[in-house]
Parts: sequence; structure tokens; C-alpha cells
Amino acid sequence: MRLLLMFGLCLFVNGASAIGALDYDSIWRCDENRFNWYCDIPPDTEQAETATEKPKPKAASEEDEAVATLKKLREDAERKRALAIVKPTPENLKSYILAQEALMDRASVFSDVWRRVIWANPELNYQLRNPSNNAAIQVHDAQRALKETETLAGIVKEWGIFFIFRSDCPYCHRMAPTLKFLSEQYRIVVFPVSIDGGGLPEFPNPSRDNGMAASIGASVVPLIVLGNIKDHRLLPIGSGVLSAQDIVERIYILTQTRPGELY
Repeated sequence: MRLLLMFGLCLFVNGASAIGALDYDSIWRCDENRFNWYCDIPPDTEQAETATEKPKPKAASEEDEAVATLKKLREDAERKRALAIVKPTPENLKSYILAQEALMDRASVFSDVWRRVIWANPELNYQLRNPSNNAAIQVHDAQRALKETETLAGIVKEWGIFFIFRSDCPYCHRMAPTLKFLSEQYRIVVFPVSIDGGGLPEFPNPSRDNGMAASIGASVVPLIVLGNIKDHRLLPIGSGVLSAQDIVERIYILTQTRPGELY
């Protein structure tokens, strides 16, 4: 009994000493957020341990996995190809051929599914906009030519063609009859502008260049520019010798289509 009393007294004295040194009255009642027996651990130590925990890696998406798989297949085939070239043994060549055929099989499946999707989704079919079939090409070209002709006939009231040339330029002499033809065929006005002041047989009385050539950067003649009479827009058609069909087509593209629409 005396032994038990002495033991209890020791516990009381030691407990009192511990309580005096701690910020809480009992090891059984410390911060509720902290597990018993860990009350003496400084809070900053716990925060440091939490901060050192590495975040879990993000799961790879299906696209990322596909990229990694394709890269692995290509690298494997490239390694086998390199080995077959450096050491062209039957075994190495066979290994490379098998790897290459595996890639070709995947490409074949991809190509087959691609065309099936195109067949099922007409809005994705590029051939409907630019056909490669001979019969379809004829229909496409006929419709395009009709649109171009209608366009040129419809813009003559607002647009005209500036023909910038020099009287000593042989290419200008070759270009003049074409522009004369377009003027007579479609009733579009051609404004001849001579840089040196001289004329051509088809345009004997041209206007003298008043700085227009320099303003549009005319470094080569002949230069053909489409001009709007109302808003004074200038759209270069081209330089050098062009055919009548080329000029008609370019006028249609410049005035009736948006960039990329015909591709």
C-alpha cells in the first residue's frame, strides 16, 4: 500500500511539472485538431511536413496516351531500321519489316475509317468544293466560268481597269490587245496610263502618269489594276502578260470571294 502511495505521489509531482511546462493542462486535452501525445510538436513542424507532401500526378488524358503510344511505335520502328541498316542480318531486317508493317496496318485502318466518315458527312467532303473526277470537273469549270462572266458583266458600272504601261515595253504591246478585247466584249472601261507619256496602237491617247504608279508600287509594267469609281479602291490584278481568262478569273476572285473560300 505504501508503495502505491509513493508511486502516485511521483506521478503527481511529475505531472505537475509537465503541466507547468506545457501550454495545456493535460496531455489528454490539447488542441482538438491534434492527435493525443503529439501536442508538444510545434505547429510549424506539422505545416512543413504537410508542405513536403508531393501532389499526386494528374492522370493522362486519352489524347496524351495516344500521342505517347504513337511516339513509342515510331521510335521502335526507327531503332529497328537503324539496326537493320548498320547490321543488315536476316533477323534484324525481319524485325524491322514487322515493325514497319505494324505501322502500315494502323495507317490503312485510319485511311479506311477516314473515307467512311467522309462518305457519311458530306459537309466534310472537300471533293464537293473542288472535284477531281473528270465529269465533275467539267461541271465545276462550266459553273465557275458562268459566274466569272456574270461578275464581270455586273461590275462594269462601278469598276474599271487601269492599264499602266510604257510605250517602249514589248510586253505592254502584247498585253494591250487583250485589254482591248475585254473592253469590247464586256463593256468594262479600260483607263490607259502611260509612264513615259507615249501611247500604244490600241490606246493611242493614254493619260500621263501623275504619281499613281508610284503610289501603288508599280515596279514592273505592264501592270493591271482594278479600280472602283465610287469608293476609289484599287485592287492589283497582276503584272506581266496575262490572258483574258486570267483577268476575268482574278476579277471574280477579288470582288466576289473571301480569302480561302475557293480552297
